[in-house]
Amino acid sequence: MSDETLWDFPSDEPVERHGEFTLTVVRPPFPGPDGVLAAHDEARARAFAEAFGTVDRVLDHRETIPVTELVEVDTRADLEVIRVGCWGGVTQINDPALISLSERFPIEEQAEALADRHPDAVIVAAADMDLPGADYGTWKVVHPGGARIFAAGFAGEEDWDVEGEVTAVLDAFGITAEQAAAVGVDPAHAPGSFAWDALAGLALKAVSPTDRRGLMASVFGVRRTEDAVVAMEDTWFERD
Repeated sequence: MSDETLWDFPSDEPVERHGEFTLTVVRPPFPGPDGVLAAHDEARARAFAEAFGTVDRVLDHRETIPVTELVEVDTRADLEVIRVGCWGGVTQINDPALISLSERFPIEEQAEALADRHPDAVIVAAADMDLPGADYGTWKVVHPGGARIFAAGFAGEEDWDVEGEVTAVLDAFGITAEQAAAVGVDPAHAPGSFAWDALAGLALKAVSPTDRRGLMASVFGVRRTEDAVVAMEDTWFERD
């Protein structure tokens, strides 16, 4: 079955929304915040992309670009493009399928699948989307010692999906109360006003340098799984 038959929208259909979506896997030995990351490994990046749960098949390697360069999502065809950087024990994927406004939570599903494959890894994922009237975000942090947190919801609203404890994650990564407070992370805050991006950043910085300047990444065109197509159409387009 061709990819075209899975989509209800043509490849040049403009998307109705915009967002950011990143998942990072850090495997030991953890380089730490002051470590130096290896040069990008294109072969390992392709292997990671081929095994990622939102991807049915990697169709082609488009280009190698600085990881700091944005990959724009303007049309349906752009939803079939991912970027993967592999720098030694650190792998980062930017994939628009990681965010969903349907009843599924792909960021949770993919992080847990990777945790099963790499039980010694730290996994930090964050995705958000600009919507009229309210921004939607979803986050997942996994520590190999067992601490986990997942959160998803609309900024400022009360009805959130949250699993795990912020304090358990802070303790697992050795993040002090002073370090947390310095970036606005307060475990007492309600989910709708909590600094989830800052928590994810603290966790990632505890095990890996977060300055990605000078690093390269591979851009791949992919065929999506059927489940990913359904969720993405519900998320990125307005249906009549």
